[in-house]
Amino acid sequence: MSPQFTINFRREAYRQEIARARRRVIALGVWVAYFGMIVILVGLYGLNCAALSRRVRQIERQTTQLRGAQGASMDWTVRQAELKEIERFVQNPRRWRDRLTRLATLMPPSARLTSLAVNPQNLTGLAEQDKLVITGVLRGAPNRDRVQDVMQVVSRLRADSAFAAGYGSIRLASTRVIEGETATAEFIIECR
Repeated sequence: MSPQFTINFRREAYRQEIARARRRVIALGVWVAYFGMIVILVGLYGLNCAALSRRVRQIERQTTQLRGAQGASMDWTVRQAELKEIERFVQNPRRWRDRLTRLATLMPPSARLTSLAVNPQNLTGLAEQDKLVITGVLRGAPNRDRVQDVMQVVSRLRADSAFAAGYGSIRLASTRVIEGETATAEFIIECR
């Protein structure tokens, strides 16, 4: 028995046709992706242009309204209380720099500040806007009273003319002594 062999003479042509079709599909996909990205970019630029032109129209409208309102109220007077508050805000950064510099020199070497908060409750009163809350930790000698050391810090702050100039009241709000190998006292000082 002899097997019959068939030879397909078109197989090589079929493979070439498949390879050519694959190349065309890949080229078409690349061109579609390329032009798709261009369409997306042009669309985004168009949306950005529309938003920008809408914002320009809005600002032009507000400017026109402001110019019309300025003509009506040219005489603006500043009250004395507002003027004092403006002066206080202008001098405020300089005062805070001086206060913080003095605070650094008044603290003993065994003290470590953990936080400084200005107006921590965010109150609107004039007296509350400059309120300073100093939180820290003081390490002391094992045989010494840490509360007395904290009170010395408070008395230093009260006695210093540069630091206490803006505060009528400097007081110890709370203190907590932690016993252990390194005896420490946590303190909160309020300056109003």
